[in-house]
Amino acid sequence: MIDISIIIVSYNTKKLTLKCLRSVYEQTNGISFEVIVVDNNSTDNSAESISEYYPDCILIPLKENIGFARANNLAAKRAMGAYLLLLNPDTIVMHGAIQRLLAFAQKNPDNLIYGGRTLY
Repeated sequence: MIDISIIIVSYNTKKLTLKCLRSVYEQTNGISFEVIVVDNNSTDNSAESISEYYPDCILIPLKENIGFARANNLAAKRAMGAYLLLLNPDTIVMHGAIQRLLAFAQKNPDNLIYGGRTLY
């Protein structure tokens, strides 16, 4: 069982998405997770770069832009985690934030939606 599925929807945000992914993989340890990126038909070679630098990431490259909500729903259907984390591509994960958010969710199972703190 995977603890958490991290879903990122990308559209022409190659540099931001690569930085986001780097921070996810560097800062998330001690839990099982998968990363699913839906590329909404970017023209900036986002999908190619993501697959090159992050081959463990599940990449869903689309041939048309289906929008943010539909892309998240598509990834959620593919997700295997007990929890889903929707992460914007301009996010930089800091100081084990995903582990702390997961621990909070597990300690508070009656809540259905959880959110992290945004800095800057």
